Amino acid sequence: MKSALFILMAISLVFFAGCKKRGNGTDENVSVPSGDPPFPPLTTSWVIDNVGVMEKGSVERCHVICQRLKDHGVVEVVVLIQNGVKHPSDYATHYGRWLKLGAKGLSTQGGNNGLVWLIRPDAEEKMTYSIGRGLPLLTSGHMVDIMNKAKDYLNFNNYDQGVTILVQETEKQLVQIYGKKGETK
Repeated sequence: MKSALFILMAISLVFFAGCKKRGNGTDENVSVPSGDPPFPPLTTSWVIDNVGVMEKGSVERCHVICQRLKDHGVVEVVVLIQNGVKHPSDYATHYGRWLKLGAKGLSTQGGNNGLVWLIRPDAEEKMTYSIGRGLPLLTSGHMVDIMNKAKDYLNFNNYDQGVTILVQETEKQLVQIYGKKGETK
């Protein structure tokens, strides 16, 4: 009887030790997906055109909108135009983590509020996005609405207009949902 109880306790300890929660429950992968180009650093603009498909003035106008969203405490938005990305969803997500995009802190306290738009001129699917966990009210429905307004411009290689609309509509949706200074409306 004692040996059976001992065995049952030993099995229970092994089982519960294996169930121990590790880490913070989030994927912290910041590595470039295999076969994809290196991540570019964030320099002086929230819009990074590594392909050279946008005019300088358009990049500057889009940067101003992204900076305004940051200044109002709503979100940090990066638009990255990059060729050669084979794993767009992972690339956009890992890039945002690599940049440490979004306000610091818990998503329940307004942190982790980053958004990456990845534009791939050399791909059939030109737009990919990654939303930080601190923007739970920004749904895929909102993102599809934004993408639908920009897609024709991007599909016809008008990146100045396509990215501008993408950034303007992102601002419009986020301010409508969150207001300014991160206050939910």
